Amino acid sequence: MKNNQEAVERFDQARGAKINRLFWIAGSLENSDLKDLLNDDMEEYDFEICFPEVFNSEYFNDYKDNDELIQALVDFRKFGLLAEIFVPEADCFRYENNKPVSWSTHQGIYRVKYVYEETLDKLMLKIEKTAAMVFREYIEADKKKTQAK
Repeated sequence: MKNNQEAVERFDQARGAKINRLFWIAGSLENSDLKDLLNDDMEEYDFEICFPEVFNSEYFNDYKDNDELIQALVDFRKFGLLAEIFVPEADCFRYENNKPVSWSTHQGIYRVKYVYEETLDKLMLKIEKTAAMVFREYIEADKKKTQAK
C-alpha cells in the first residue's frame, strides 16, 4: 500500500468489511484484550485458519487448556498483525447475466472473521480475500433461497 488513503479506498471496495480490533502482536504480548481474543473470542476453527502451525502442533491443547495462547504465538514466532474483521450481511441481490449488480448490506448484522499476516500489505490483501469469500457465500445462500421458492 502506498498510503492510508489507498487503504480507505480498498476498504470501500472490500464489501463493507471493517476492522473491529487490530493487534500488532509484537507490541501486545501483555495486552489483556489480546489474551481475551485468543482464549475466549476466537473459535478453534478461527485459530487454525490464522495460525495453522500452532494449531497443528502437538502442544496446542496444552497451550489452550492453560490459557497460554499468547505464549504459543511467542514460541512459534507469530509477532505480526491479527485483525478481527466484521463483514456485513448482504441480501436482496439483483442479478444480470447471473452476476449480482445490486444488493443490500446491513452494517448491524455481520459475520466475524479473523485474519493474521506478518505485514500490513499482506493483511490488507487477506482482508479483501476474506470479505470476497464471505460475499460469495452470501450470493450462494441467496441463490439457494431463490431456487427454493
